[in-house]
Amino acid sequence: MPEGELNPYGRLALALKLRNTHRNSSWGGSRRMGHHYVPRFLLRRWSTDGKFVAHYWEGKSNKAIKNTKATVASACQIPNLNVFFGVPKSQRDLPETNFFTPCVDTPAAAALRTILDDGVRALTPAQRTDWARLLVSFAVRTPEALREMGPAEAAKAFELTKASAEGTPEERRKVDAIIQNNMQTLQRNMPLQAAIDISSDPEKLAKVANMQWWVRRWDQDAIGDRPLLTSPRMNYPCGIPLNDPSCLIVLPISPNAVFFASANLKTQAKVRKTAHGRLARIVNEETIFRSNCVYFPNSSMAKFALERLEGVANNTWQPSTI
Repeated sequence: MPEGELNPYGRLALALKLRNTHRNSSWGGSRRMGHHYVPRFLLRRWSTDGKFVAHYWEGKSNKAIKNTKATVASACQIPNLNVFFGVPKSQRDLPETNFFTPCVDTPAAAALRTILDDGVRALTPAQRTDWARLLVSFAVRTPEALREMGPAEAAKAFELTKASAEGTPEERRKVDAIIQNNMQTLQRNMPLQAAIDISSDPEKLAKVANMQWWVRRWDQDAIGDRPLLTSPRMNYPCGIPLNDPSCLIVLPISPNAVFFASANLKTQAKVRKTAHGRLARIVNEETIFRSNCVYFPNSSMAKFALERLEGVANNTWQPSTI
């Protein structure tokens, strides 16, 4: 039977068998690459010669820590975060080398330069889409999202495949066994593919691109390892409540500039009327509350950060709201 005529079970079986033929050559002996879930082009805005000041809570010593020697290269990255399992070596880094770097981060870096140098009104329609893609991608490229999405998406796909199966009982049993034997790989690869698909979703990109965008400037913004902030706050870090009419997106884009986006006129007016000092405090506090580690260009706000990190850890503090 030609490949195009395979039923759902037959197609899945073929894909998994082809994957298995490469298993022995795809993982052993490969080098571990650090993949950033917060792009380096954004982190560099807070650094001097590739270094900045990191603040985080250390559970082992039960205290807030200030690290004055943190580096962009080591921040917000996990080895082999965006790699496919069970594929040839030439294909394992495709999520990073063929999507996140060339399709998300590189064009977003160019859009950011335009925003900071000339303002959001200077962005071309293509650049607005590029920046929207970065914002949407934050929701699905965090370690939490990939970790939680894996088992859930794999199990969902397994059940959907079983429900729509047209093969013989024997075919079904064989493919069920193949899926179960390769569930760990599916749980790793499926969320990466889902992250790519969600980051490219035309409907989501259009919703963000069609919002009103503006930038507020003040001194001393933090950036966190979960940098995208929203109101209403989502359960997952960096999630965007696009279905909420009052949705507000907030992203620190430099130590003295913060990007805002909303389609809601009342939300826009409320944020625009908030005094600079109060809004700066709100954004910095929300960044600390939502992040595991926060970064500043220097140590001038160490007391501000460390006190609030301790409050988060001990559940004795909540961030300010507009």
